Amino acid sequence: MTDALALPLAPRLARIQIVEDERIVALDLKQDLESLGYEVSGMAASESRAVELARGDRPDLVLMDINLGHGGDGTRAAHTVISQLRIPVIYLTAYAEPATLERAGLTAPYGYLLKPFELRELNATIRMALARRAAEQQAERAEQRYRLALDAAQLGVVEFRPDSDDIELHGHIKPLFTSEPRGFAISRQEYLSCIDERARQQMSGLLAPGGSVHCVTRWRPEEEPAVWLEIKACHFPEEGKIIGVFRDISLQRESEAQLRRAAVVFESAADAILILDEQLRVQAVNPSFSQMTGWLLHEIVGRDVCSFLHAQRVGDAAGFQALGKPPSPTRDSGTIWHGETICRHRDGRVFPAWQHLAPVLDPQGQLSHQVLTFTDISALRRAETQIQHLAYHDALTGLGNRHHLEICLRHFIGGDERQDSPGEGREGARFALLFLDLDGFKTINDTLGHSVGDELLIQIARRLELCLRRSDVSVRLGGDEFIILLSEINRIDDATALAEKLLGEIRLPVALEGREPVSVSASIGIAQFPEHANTADALIQAADTAMYEAKAGGRNRCEVFSATLSDKAVARMQIEQGLRRARLGQELVLHWQPIVDMARHRVIGAEALMRWNHPELGPISPERFIPVAEEIGLIEDFGRWALDQACRLGVRWLASGRPLDRLAVNISARQLQRPGFVDVVAQALARHGLPAACLELEITESTLQSIDRGRLILGELQRLGVKLAIDDFGTGFSSLSLLKYFPLDRLKIDKSFVRDIERAGNDLAIVRAIVALADTLGLAITAEGVETEHQRQALLNLGVSDAQGWLYSAALPEAGLLALRSTLKPTSGDCD
Repeated sequence: MTDALALPLAPRLARIQIVEDERIVALDLKQDLESLGYEVSGMAASESRAVELARGDRPDLVLMDINLGHGGDGTRAAHTVISQLRIPVIYLTAYAEPATLERAGLTAPYGYLLKPFELRELNATIRMALARRAAEQQAERAEQRYRLALDAAQLGVVEFRPDSDDIELHGHIKPLFTSEPRGFAISRQEYLSCIDERARQQMSGLLAPGGSVHCVTRWRPEEEPAVWLEIKACHFPEEGKIIGVFRDISLQRESEAQLRRAAVVFESAADAILILDEQLRVQAVNPSFSQMTGWLLHEIVGRDVCSFLHAQRVGDAAGFQALGKPPSPTRDSGTIWHGETICRHRDGRVFPAWQHLAPVLDPQGQLSHQVLTFTDISALRRAETQIQHLAYHDALTGLGNRHHLEICLRHFIGGDERQDSPGEGREGARFALLFLDLDGFKTINDTLGHSVGDELLIQIARRLELCLRRSDVSVRLGGDEFIILLSEINRIDDATALAEKLLGEIRLPVALEGREPVSVSASIGIAQFPEHANTADALIQAADTAMYEAKAGGRNRCEVFSATLSDKAVARMQIEQGLRRARLGQELVLHWQPIVDMARHRVIGAEALMRWNHPELGPISPERFIPVAEEIGLIEDFGRWALDQACRLGVRWLASGRPLDRLAVNISARQLQRPGFVDVVAQALARHGLPAACLELEITESTLQSIDRGRLILGELQRLGVKLAIDDFGTGFSSLSLLKYFPLDRLKIDKSFVRDIERAGNDLAIVRAIVALADTLGLAITAEGVETEHQRQALLNLGVSDAQGWLYSAALPEAGLLALRSTLKPTSGDCD
């Protein structure tokens, strides 16, 4: 190596690593480098050590021997150092054959010196390598700044040549392909397929030199979400390239869409909207505000909204005034106000409004604007008033309703319902309650129609009002039921007098539009507080009980409550509730009254009679519980069960080998009126297999008169094969047309005619007439209530053979009936 004093010294900051497998050569080279002013950062003798040392020390340059002997190949170490660590490498080697040069050239070294070399030659090569690396680093920093700038601006770069099919993409390209990396180049066709038609047409102008484009397009790659892109690109002829940038503006587009929607809401909202500054001064208003108040924007802009809009504040007015005044509201303060106010129209009119005032905060949390919205609630307040009226008044008559009655009763009684006994009320607290029910109103409703019925109720309500004092209260409970509260009634006679007056007014004919006048009557029950009851419910119940007594007494009258009526009501309630709980076949059972052929002393059938043994009251007469069962609607279930039991008994009777003429079952009007009754009878017969001729249905005269389509229903039953009989014949107010037009098989003479047939000539004549009538019409006869031998003989003399009565047997349980002998002799003597 030669002296290098003539060359300028290199800066000592340059740090150089030596890779040489011959230690003497490495030490000699280290001495030469230090003499040139370089710093030797380390020495390595093998490929792996060279990479390890370079990665740890990060020298400015590496002098690399290619042939490291057993230590490996220097070109492999150089490849790692240059490509991964970005450190320049100069080869110092004694080999220059083509294979070695080719292998070294693949690593792109910064120099190649053949041993032996002069020191100044080494110095020059090192200086040039360092200069080259410094230039590269400056370019890398510029490229890095360029990439950082693209990332900061979230810009992507598109680059392609007009004559090429490949488009290169750089920079912020994540918005284009979110599902997976797609590389940095796509085909022109793929690129154009992802943008819309208008953008494609604009992009085609870039093919001309100097062309440029600025467009917004939707980027729609396959199977990936679409985004909005803004693209700016130009054709640079001197470069022969088209270069442009793009950025994702999806959020901006969404913000713009939200602003457009907000503008539409602002302009089209039915509520009035005002934009105010922090001091509640008007900045903008929407059309609804002008329509609602009559104020235009140019008339009120800059004015305090409270100075012209609010006539009166309701609710937290202080909270409203505090908004917009120091301290300014923040996110933490949550100063949002809403409430009801009274607003003033431009012309001076006022109207109620529901307002909402909310702050608008800037990014620093400081108040910038406020938004005031309100709506006119005049219609709501009117509706509330109407609803309030409807809540306490009857919609048809305008009288009070049940809610109004409850309030008035609490007021009349004195607040809390009293718990003391009747007669211990407060001094001056006496008042009377009248329970009024129209007589026969259902008939008018059914025959003349509900509209006529409603008009009648309205007229009756007006008459009631005219008869009362201002301090009295009239209430319609519903239907044709009314309650009247008479204040300060100390004598029951005063209440009775007013009730009589009301009855007289109600009886007067009611003139109805387009119809003949209609007359109705009423029944009134009277109860006084606290003599008859000391609670609201008990008082109403007492008057209701008295009203039913008035109806039972002939209607068109009034009745004052008494303890006797209470006992009757309690007894009836016990019967009603007991019937609802009674179990058929256990408490309610069937007994059977034998039907006897008196001439031959033979049992030919039986009549089903229902018996009830109340668990607390004991046996209850059918005359007491059957009408109640009719009224509460249980008679249909009872009758259906009795019919089924009769069919079952008939089959057992026939199975015993004895002759059976008939089993009689009483049928009520409610059963006959129920659609499908004929099917019920047919199903019962079929279920047990009883011949229809063995079943006889007994119907009263009043039942035939009260049902519609009676002739049709009885005709269907007769075609079914069952027998039909009129029970208690001669006791009703029937017409003989019943016998002429209805398909009947039998008449049953009521026991009231049989009882005195041997002593009273009239009864004997009536029975003789009934027998003659039945004989003429071809109807069979059965006598009821035969209790003495004299009655039996008289009936046989008149030609009546079939009979029922205690002369032969009382009503028996099923087992007793089936055990009865076929031949039955009369008992000796009379039966009580």
